[in-house]
Amino acid sequence: MKKVTVVFIILLWFICQACQPLTTYRLPPSTIKNITIQGNKKVSTEELKTNISGLKESNKSFLFIRLNSFLSQKRHKKDSLGIKQASIQFFKRSPSQIDSIALNAVKSNILTYYRKNGFLSSSVKLSISGDTIYKFVNFSINEGPQSLFSLNDSLLVDNPSLALSMKDYMQSYSQIKSEKPLSIDAINQQKSSITSYFKNRGYFYFAPEVVGIYLNDLRDTTLQRVGLIYKIPATNYVNNTTRSYDRIFRFGSMKIDEASLTQEDEAQTWVKRSINSTQLKRIINFKEGDIYSLEKANQSLLNIYATDQFKTVNLTFDTTATKVYPKIELVRNNKYTFSSELGGSIFRGIPGPFLTNSLKIRQVFSYLDYIDFTGRIGFEAQTGFINTETTRKNLELNLSTTLNLPSLFIPRQFDTWKQTLTASQTQIGIGYDYIDRPEYNRTNIKLFQRYNWKKSNNQYFQLSLVDLNLLNTNYPSSPTAEAFISYLEELRLKGNNLYRSFNPSFVSSINFQYNYRSFLPSNLLISGNSLLVNLESGGTTLNFLGNKKLTFIEDHLNSNQEIQFYRYLRFNVDYRKYLLVGKHAKSQIAFKVNAGLAYAYGAENGFQLPYEKNFFIGGPSSIRAWKPRRLGPGGYNSTNNLIEQPGSMIIESSLEYRFPIVQFLGKINGALFIDAGNIWNIDHGLTNTVGNFNANTFLNEIAVGTGFGVRWDFDYFLLRLDLATKAINPANGANEKWVLPKTTWGSGENPIEFNIGIGYPF
Repeated sequence: MKKVTVVFIILLWFICQACQPLTTYRLPPSTIKNITIQGNKKVSTEELKTNISGLKESNKSFLFIRLNSFLSQKRHKKDSLGIKQASIQFFKRSPSQIDSIALNAVKSNILTYYRKNGFLSSSVKLSISGDTIYKFVNFSINEGPQSLFSLNDSLLVDNPSLALSMKDYMQSYSQIKSEKPLSIDAINQQKSSITSYFKNRGYFYFAPEVVGIYLNDLRDTTLQRVGLIYKIPATNYVNNTTRSYDRIFRFGSMKIDEASLTQEDEAQTWVKRSINSTQLKRIINFKEGDIYSLEKANQSLLNIYATDQFKTVNLTFDTTATKVYPKIELVRNNKYTFSSELGGSIFRGIPGPFLTNSLKIRQVFSYLDYIDFTGRIGFEAQTGFINTETTRKNLELNLSTTLNLPSLFIPRQFDTWKQTLTASQTQIGIGYDYIDRPEYNRTNIKLFQRYNWKKSNNQYFQLSLVDLNLLNTNYPSSPTAEAFISYLEELRLKGNNLYRSFNPSFVSSINFQYNYRSFLPSNLLISGNSLLVNLESGGTTLNFLGNKKLTFIEDHLNSNQEIQFYRYLRFNVDYRKYLLVGKHAKSQIAFKVNAGLAYAYGAENGFQLPYEKNFFIGGPSSIRAWKPRRLGPGGYNSTNNLIEQPGSMIIESSLEYRFPIVQFLGKINGALFIDAGNIWNIDHGLTNTVGNFNANTFLNEIAVGTGFGVRWDFDYFLLRLDLATKAINPANGANEKWVLPKTTWGSGENPIEFNIGIGYPF
């Protein structure tokens, strides 16, 4: 004890000695203690500080201002250069002193910012108070009314052809809307939109400088509802050569050069060679003689990039009096590219690692094709199929080979339609999937063909005319597998056809997918929405066969089990909406609704769907208060804890409020959420009525869960923890569905579910 006391006294003495210089240190005169902003109502203080430098120089700090100034001075070396020491960079901002010139510049910038955002009568006052040492700076803002666009506009265009086009633009394509706030950004966006409009109609030399947009103060002298004057050319427009902005150009002949490195002795040199590839010209959306269009030129560049054949693509133009001559310069990618990804997940404390390797070979059969060889092996931790209290690592193996062709190979009568598309691609591939679980081993041999294309940067399409899957299930000799087989047999005797999903199966389908997304996926909290629509028809060609089967498939499998040939229709739509909220728009409300229906019309297999085509609900990205795939169908309550409950119909929604908490090695955000939904079966008139959908009772079978979560955003990935509890359990009796008060941390009727994942749930 005496040794501890001595050490404490010595440490206290050193601290006192170190603080002696601080006690005698005097702050520089006129040090800014604080900067405040008053009077702003429509523009937030945070927005002003973000957009105007000099407003963040408030000396509010986690350290006393005097200590901060002292440490800042200690950081300088005692030499003529005054270089800062690298060892104490933590305190690198010195407290600011009053600078009248700088503060008046800030005042002017505030006023300019307001004027640019439509506050034309705003004013700013600067005041400084305090004693000789501490100074307090205040900017008092009188915002005044914000001007609005009236659309009572005038057009002054000196070229009659341009004038007609400009009228069409104002009626159909104008970016400025009535009663929206006046802003310089909106006017600049309008200029850019007008420029693109004319450049897509042949006016190669048309530029934003050609368009003059001026406020019309004659019709409303108060400028509260502002009309605009559009003048082409602008008053200050100067063309140093010849007048050409109002001249229409056409595409001339095209030249394509490919550059590559060659090795000669010990030196490497770039060599160019002209390319005359029919395949490359097919994905270029313009041809000689077409009216020039900037959009078609950009689409062509995107099409070339989408082939993944070139490191760089450069498009330039030579011009004459009436034509532009495109010149495309390409630098080819390496013929072979290999990539590897190692990752994993954690479920109930058990890691599930995976390894994915991919080999890409370019120019295999033609100038622009490539083949992907992909292999993935992983061990995913999952609960047992029957006993959810046990957790095992299940082996998953996926192998696939895909040939990618750089266009849509469809009849020539669709060539005009193809020219409006971007990044078109035809894929043909084969694959093999293997799943090893204690209950069964399942294999899937697949053959597929896909068309992929984009209508715009926000719209994605996929059409698959061929999607063939040959599935087979084997059962190992183990007590777990025998218990699973017994359970399937028990269901069969009760009229449940789940056992058919584990018989050898042949699944063929035609499917179409449409995806609209107004934003790029990221971990940022942003505004936007997305829509995903899936349409699928399974076993369509079997309708033309008398026995609805393919005999050669049965001969190939040669199984003692009944082979299933499925016929079904499947529809699924997923809509998501994201909205920024809060005073500074730092929080987000996220909403998701997912609905789907799958109808099996093949009586030969008991109106059963392929197992993979069923809907499932529950888990970290679904209804989080239930274990993965455990909820439903309807009000069904599984007596033996079966985890995977399939259904033919799904209604699911989630509402989540996301908000920032603190910055610590990344951004830590919180979330409050409510999940609701369920799955149901469709009544085909069979003896099994478990979980069938009934329009009169389905609302009473909606499950509801709620909870809160924490998201740790490291920029490159986001780690998520959600704690969820059941609020309404449809499996309980009529007066016992409300179970929120029965929430417990441990075992019980309503235990809290812990969900760990990567990324947002939706």
